[in-house]
Amino acid sequence: MTNSRFPDNGSDIKKLLGADSAPQSDDGHDEPAEMRHLTDAQRDELGILLERYLELLETGVPSSVEWLTRDSPELLEPLRVCVSGLESLHLLVAGGTSLPSDDRQTEHRLGVFDLHEPIGRGGMGVVYRATQRTLNRTVAVKVLPLASVLDPNQLTRFQHEAEAAASLQHPHIVPVHAIGCERGVHYYAMQYIRGESLDQWIAAGKSTDWPTAVAITADIADGLHAAHELGIVHRDIKPSNLLLDQTGKAWITDFGLARIQTGASVTRSGDVLGTLHYMSPEQARGESALVDGRSDVYSLAASLYEMLTLQPAHPGEDAAAILRSIDAHATPALRRLRPDLPKDLETVIGKAMAASRDGRYETAQAFALDLRRVLAGEPTLARPPSLLDLAVHLTVKHRHAAGATALTGILVVIGFAVVTAQLASAKRASDEHADQSLRNEWIARDAVDNLGSQAAELLEDMPAAAEVRHRLLQETLAYHQRFAQSPASNTLTYRRRLQDLAVTYGKIGLLQAELGEPTEAAESLRRSVELYRQLNEQWSEDPQLQLAESIGQNNLAEQLANTGDPDAAAMWFTRAIERQQLLHESGQPNATSELAKTLNNLGGMLAGTDNIHASKLAYQRALALLRDQPSEAELCASIQANLAGLLAKREPDVADKLAREALRYQFNQLEANPTDPALATRVVVTLNSLANAQSSVGNHDAAVKTLQQAVHIGRHLNTRWPEQASYRRDLVISLNHLGMSLSSLGRLMQADAVLEEATEHGRELHDTYVHSAEVQSMLGGVLNNLGFLKRQSGDAWAARKCYEEAALHQRLAVQLAPDVPRYAQWLDKHRHNLQQLESES
Repeated sequence: MTNSRFPDNGSDIKKLLGADSAPQSDDGHDEPAEMRHLTDAQRDELGILLERYLELLETGVPSSVEWLTRDSPELLEPLRVCVSGLESLHLLVAGGTSLPSDDRQTEHRLGVFDLHEPIGRGGMGVVYRATQRTLNRTVAVKVLPLASVLDPNQLTRFQHEAEAAASLQHPHIVPVHAIGCERGVHYYAMQYIRGESLDQWIAAGKSTDWPTAVAITADIADGLHAAHELGIVHRDIKPSNLLLDQTGKAWITDFGLARIQTGASVTRSGDVLGTLHYMSPEQARGESALVDGRSDVYSLAASLYEMLTLQPAHPGEDAAAILRSIDAHATPALRRLRPDLPKDLETVIGKAMAASRDGRYETAQAFALDLRRVLAGEPTLARPPSLLDLAVHLTVKHRHAAGATALTGILVVIGFAVVTAQLASAKRASDEHADQSLRNEWIARDAVDNLGSQAAELLEDMPAAAEVRHRLLQETLAYHQRFAQSPASNTLTYRRRLQDLAVTYGKIGLLQAELGEPTEAAESLRRSVELYRQLNEQWSEDPQLQLAESIGQNNLAEQLANTGDPDAAAMWFTRAIERQQLLHESGQPNATSELAKTLNNLGGMLAGTDNIHASKLAYQRALALLRDQPSEAELCASIQANLAGLLAKREPDVADKLAREALRYQFNQLEANPTDPALATRVVVTLNSLANAQSSVGNHDAAVKTLQQAVHIGRHLNTRWPEQASYRRDLVISLNHLGMSLSSLGRLMQADAVLEEATEHGRELHDTYVHSAEVQSMLGGVLNNLGFLKRQSGDAWAARKCYEEAALHQRLAVQLAPDVPRYAQWLDKHRHNLQQLESES
C-alpha cells in the first residue's frame, strides 16, 4: 500500500519552517537545498541535534544552532533550516508572545552560572551540572521550564521548592546556594553531589547488602525528620530523589512537591502529587489535607523495600494497577522474597507502610531509631501483627465493598485529572486578550500550521527525528483544541476552526498509527471524518471539502483494515471511492490521483482477505486512471509493484513485467536520492514481488539474487533505524523469502542461518507489537518455514518446537483478527505440519 495521506488547508506541505513560500527547485527536488546532500550519518546526527534543541527549548534555556553544531559545522545550515521558528511555535502554543533576548553566541548562562549537560529531571524542571564563575566551583542548577512560568501553580510550587530546600540545614539534605531569575527563567543552585541515585544503586543489584541499605535509609529518615520539624513535607520520596555520594553518604534532593505546612498551600483536597509506586494510600487518593510526615515515612519504607527486593512494593505497569495495589495494601511479604532478612526488619518496614497513618511511626526519627535497632540486633518498638490484625486485613482485602472503594478511588483520581486538565485549558483560553482581532487570530493559526504541522512533515523522512515530530504535532493539536474552545466571532471563523481540527486529528491519527497505537489512531481518524462530515453538511458546495472528507475516509479505512476489521474498512473505502469518482468525473483537481490511491489501498485490503479477483480489478482500475500522466509516475510504480505482488504466484509472467517496470523507475529515483529511506523501502517491496514471480516459474537462482539485493537494503535500513518497525518487518519478509529460495536450491545450511535471522527479527517485532495480528501471523509463518527446514535436515525435535510456536502465534493472530480468513487457513497448515511430524516419530 502507499503511504496514507491527509488533506492540507491549501498550503504547500513542504513549505520551509517560518518561510513564506517554498518553491520547488529547478532540479525537481522539494527537499531544502541545505539538506539535500547530507549523508546517512549526517541525517542521523541531525535528528539527534533536533531532539537536543527541543529539549533545551522546553527547559527555558534554548541553545543557539552555532553552539549545538560546534563539533559538526557542516550541519549548521541544515539545523538552522529545521529549527527556524520552533522557538516561536513553542511560546505560541504555551500562550506566550516572544522569547526573551539573550546572547546566542555564548554557552547557556544563568546569572553567574554556566550550564553544562543535564544530570536529571525532577518533578518541576531539569537539573544541570554547572559552574559558578564567581567562585569557580561545580554546582547543580535546577531550571523551571519557560512554559511553566505561565502556570501560577507550577511557578508557586517551584518557588516553594527553592524556599523549602534553602531553609533546611542538615547533613543529609542537599544545601541550596542561590535562588534567582534571569531573563524570565527561574532557577536555584545547590551543592553538586558526585555519585549515584538510589535507583541507579538498585539497578546495579546491590540489594544483597541489606545492612548498607538499612543504614542509608536511617540516615535519610534523620534528614526527613529535620524537614518535618520545620513543617516541610517532601511528598515525593523515591529512589531517584535519594543520592549517594562517592563516600557512601546519603542525601535528599528535589523538594519539587514539598508543602510548607505553616504557609499557604498550593494544592487542594483531590490533588494527586508524587510518584505512584511510592505513594501512601492517602496521597494516592488525593487527600492532600491528610498528607503529613507519616506519608514521607511510608514512601521511604517503600523505597527501602525496593532496595532490598529489586522490585516495587506496589508493582504494575499502569496507574490503575498500582492504585489497586496501594488501595488493597497488596504488598508481597518481604521475607518471602528475601528469606535471609531479619524478621524484625520485615516488621519495621510493615509498620512504616501501614495502610492507616495512625498505624505508622509518628515521626521519621522513630522509624530511623527502629532501623538502627535492627542493625544492632536489639528489640524494636514495632511488633508483628496479631492474628486478629491479620484476620481484619484479610476480611477488608476480600470484601466486595473494598473492591468498590478501590474502583471508586481510581475513578476519582482519573476524573479529577481530566477535570483539572479541562479547567487549565479553559483558563488559558479565557486569559487570551478579549480584544484580539480576527486578523490576529488567523495569523496565529497560520503560524501554528507553518511551524508545527508542516515542520513535522518536513521531518517525516528522518526517522531519527520521530520523537521531535510526535511532540510538535501534539503541541499543534493542543493549540487547536484550546483555540476551538473559545466562541467563534462569525461563521467563517467557526468553519476555519472546524477545518483545522479535522486536519489536525487526521495528522495525529496517522502519527499514532506509525507509533503502534492502532486504537487511538482509529479514534482520531474517525473524529477527523466526523468533523469533515459536519463541514460538508453546512458548506456542501465546496468540492475541496468533499475531497478532504474522502481522503479522511480512505485513511480511516486503511487503519481499520490494518487492525483486522475488513467489513468496516470496506464500508469507508466504498464511501471514499463513490465521492472521489464523482469529483473525478467533474474534473476536480487532484481527485483522479486520490481516487487511484484509494483504489490501491482497497486492492491491498482485498488481497489480505483473499478476494484476489476483486483486488486485481481495483489495482487495474487505479492504473488505468494514471495512464498517460507522467506526474503520477511514482504512484503508478507503487501500484504496479503491489499488483505484481498479488499476481506473483498466479500470473508470474505478468507479475515479472510489472515489477521490472516499477523497479526501473524506483531505482532511478533512489540513485538520485540515495539517502531517502522511503524510496529504499519501496524498492525492497518491489524486489520481493519480483523474486516471488521468479520463484513461481522455478527460477530460484534469479530469485536468490533478487532477494539478496532486498536483504542488503533492508539490513541497512534496520541498522540505521532499528526503532522503525516497518523496516524490520520488510527485512523479515525478505529474509523469509530468501531462506525458502535457498532451500529450494538445496543450500540448507545457508537457508537455516537466514531463517534463524528472520525469526530473531520477528521476535523483536513481536515483543513490541504483541497485539498486532499481522506481526503474530508473520512470525508464525517464518517459524513454520524454519520448522520445515529443520525437518528436512533431520532435526525432528527442533522442527516440533518451531511448529508448536508457529501454531501459537498463528492462533493469536486468529484471535486478534477473526475476520481474516488466511490467518485461520495458515493455522490449519501449521497444525497439519505438526501432526504429520508427530505421526512420523
